[in-house]
Amino acid sequence: MEMPSVAALAGARLLGDVEEANLEEILNVLRAAVNPKASSSKTKHIKAYPIPGLDIIVARNFRATNSAPLAVTGRRLPLIYALISTLVSPPHNKTVLVLDTEHRFDATRLVCSPESIRHVYVHRPACDAIHGPRGDGGAGMGPDQVRQLVTAAGDWMLYGDHESSGREWWGTIVIGALGAGDVTAAWKGWLRIDRDDIPGFSLGCSAKEAMTDRQRRQEAVDAAPWAASS
Repeated sequence: MEMPSVAALAGARLLGDVEEANLEEILNVLRAAVNPKASSSKTKHIKAYPIPGLDIIVARNFRATNSAPLAVTGRRLPLIYALISTLVSPPHNKTVLVLDTEHRFDATRLVCSPESIRHVYVHRPACDAIHGPRGDGGAGMGPDQVRQLVTAAGDWMLYGDHESSGREWWGTIVIGALGAGDVTAAWKGWLRIDRDDIPGFSLGCSAKEAMTDRQRRQEAVDAAPWAASS
């Protein structure tokens, strides 16, 4: 009896998991089965970001560097919360995986319904496995370790038993480490997020005047827009 080809075996396995894999994933696996070298040089794809202006910024960086992931630094978490909240809510209805090496991700900051938040999966590696010599969280995690964690978590998202099998998995967001992920939010990145500058107290302002004006100024800081630079 003639043995089935490697491509046929890969296709049969994929057909069995057709509800848990999208077309792009199927094509990537089939290409790797037919041409193993393709997996090491596969085409990079830019994710779609449902935040006004972000797609343009990411595309511009991709043309300049051929690097597809969004790498955020500075005051990075507010942008991450906004991105996740938008992705998992209607009309997008995606599933998102967060690899939180800093243990700083706060799901209560997400602005979405309880139904939508169920499709945000957060994985936090053990602290003693990731702390660097200064106790600086993900700074002690090497790129290879990050890639292994992202791959393992991605396999679970695609083939594991969870409540989001009926949704499209958008991708992985890595907080506090570099090396893998569709979005990284760490100490190094090409997109820096900061608050717009708020004028300071005048030079002649007394301590009493500063205390009186403190609440108003805090409200101004809280209401200040975010500024992105790359």
